[in-house]
Amino acid sequence: MDPISLALSTYLNHVQVNVHQQVTDIMGTEVQAVSIKYEGLNISYQHQIWKIKDKSVCNNYRNQLAHYSTCTIKAKRLFNSLCNELNKKKSTHWKHKKIKNMYCNAAISYKPVIASIKPASNESPLQLARKECNQAIVAAMGTDNRSLELEQKEICGRYNRLAKQ
Repeated sequence: MDPISLALSTYLNHVQVNVHQQVTDIMGTEVQAVSIKYEGLNISYQHQIWKIKDKSVCNNYRNQLAHYSTCTIKAKRLFNSLCNELNKKKSTHWKHKKIKNMYCNAAISYKPVIASIKPASNESPLQLARKECNQAIVAAMGTDNRSLELEQKEICGRYNRLAKQ
């Protein structure tokens, strides 16, 4: 290859790479992964075409429901905070506008997962009696054991008396 062709080829390749990079930046076509430490928690998410992918938010906590819920709630606050800060700063640069719109849209549309884990509630005496009656019925089923049948009648009798009260 002659030097002029080589120089022209190198120049065209450089221009093509720069144009491609500029187009992908403006259009936001490539998936971008982001992780921001906010309120003591790493909040991760992805965005593409200048829109945050809701299902990617806090995906690193998805297997831990309590942490996942906390993370998504903080992510919603993060999106609100970033939207407010970007609205305060005035800029005409295209990237500022795209980022501001992305976070403000997420602040409006993102729905956090709200979950709370509580200890099981105590069962009432009626519920306990019903459970015992059901267990006695199952134990007495398909058996010729007279003592199990009597025990089942006694336990279920207690349940029936409680139920009538």
